[in-house]
Amino acid sequence: MWKMADVTKSQSLANRYRPQTFDEMIGQQHIIWILKAKMQSDSSSLQNYLLCGPRWTWKTTSARILAKAINCLDPHDGNPCNKCANCELINSWKTTDYVEIDAASNTWVDNVREVIIDQAGYQPISLKKKIYVIDEVHMLSTAAFNALLKTIEEPSGNVCFILATTELQKVPQTIVSRVQVFNFKKIPQDEMVAHLWNICKTEWFEFENEALELIATISEWCVRDAIKYLDQVSVLGKISTENVSQFLWISTDATIKSFFEVVKTNDRNQIFEQIDKLAQWTDLQQFAKQCIGYIDAHIMDDVDFYLKVSETFSEIMRQVRFYPYPAVLYKIAFNKFLNGETPQPSAAPLKRGAQKEKEVEKKEEKAEQISPNPSLSRGENKPADNENSSLTKEGDHEVVEDLKKSDWDLWERVISQIQSSTTRQIFKDHMTIDKVSDNEVSLIHDNNMIAKTILEKEHKEIEALLEKELGKKVVLNIQWMSKEEYFQRLMWM
Repeated sequence: MWKMADVTKSQSLANRYRPQTFDEMIGQQHIIWILKAKMQSDSSSLQNYLLCGPRWTWKTTSARILAKAINCLDPHDGNPCNKCANCELINSWKTTDYVEIDAASNTWVDNVREVIIDQAGYQPISLKKKIYVIDEVHMLSTAAFNALLKTIEEPSGNVCFILATTELQKVPQTIVSRVQVFNFKKIPQDEMVAHLWNICKTEWFEFENEALELIATISEWCVRDAIKYLDQVSVLGKISTENVSQFLWISTDATIKSFFEVVKTNDRNQIFEQIDKLAQWTDLQQFAKQCIGYIDAHIMDDVDFYLKVSETFSEIMRQVRFYPYPAVLYKIAFNKFLNGETPQPSAAPLKRGAQKEKEVEKKEEKAEQISPNPSLSRGENKPADNENSSLTKEGDHEVVEDLKKSDWDLWERVISQIQSSTTRQIFKDHMTIDKVSDNEVSLIHDNNMIAKTILEKEHKEIEALLEKELGKKVVLNIQWMSKEEYFQRLMWM
């Protein structure tokens, strides 16, 4: 039976129904029974832990429960009691022996030294063991990881590190090999719906089971998202499929099925008309994601059709976040669908060294194809006329496309390390890398506010992050474009 945390009604649903013991967690039984068994057998024998998996699947929550279980004065079946003095200290954040660190905001080695290394050697003051929880640990710099490694490798008997991350592949193997790793997973649909059902009953919400299933699906089975959506829709009075669709700008399975029926008619006018209607009340980026999920669930109903249309939605998903008018993008994609054009899959980005190698290979292959004398060596095949030049340019264009994909990835990595969430979002929506050449990085943007205010404060930080990613000194060249020019440039990329 679900127990609501002992907190005030003023808190959001997500916080009120945050688990306080292992038994209150859902969907992670493969982890819970191991941790409970460990706490029952010998909680004083410390290990370091790494909790990894998708966002909002209770990794940080598990870290807090584990910290309480290690320090609890009266544990029950491996669970913390949440009543003893130690549990109360952790719950109320009134002890310096329990420290949570957001690695996204404390990236540099000085932060790690100041907060962890310099303090880890001291004995705990109020708890049995000192606990350090490092959230989003993959965001730490290489130097910070190296500084942390020695402390994790040879900890004192009174310190435990609990690391949490959504990107295990970015954590150095030297760290991974020295901790016990637990892989969290997204919550199964039936468990998520049952969890939402219990919350609705406890809160006396009026609801429809179909609406709870829809919320579970659009949250992509991440607990905090699902409870957040439930909280938002509850202000309308009833958790119904209609209210969920209208409030969250999403579509039901019936709407998606209806859209596919229109697509099957191959009537361009009807399809475009349906897209215009959808654009008035739904998030077309979310709609594309829902359609791909629907295809996965119903693919055996019409294999050939769904496989073909899934390629169209994959093309839409690759471009929709860069496109200012998603309805137009849909029409372009479905026009290709009706004309029988198959979208080309995106090539994986290449490392810069490999890109130059690929460029040379492409030019040589083109030269071999156009050479009038097959016996000539590669070095002797040079384009001599307009036709040959165009072929070489075509090869160059493919290399440029790969470079752009790599630049997008570089920009994503850079802005993910910016501390201000508002600044991160503005840079994500209104700025990107146009070109990287030698020591110069060209940035383009369509927002005057970036140039007048934010860049004055963030210029040095962006420059430093680019230098860190590229491993060399860089000079920024920042250029403003009108919105039309900017998005045309993005589409050309």
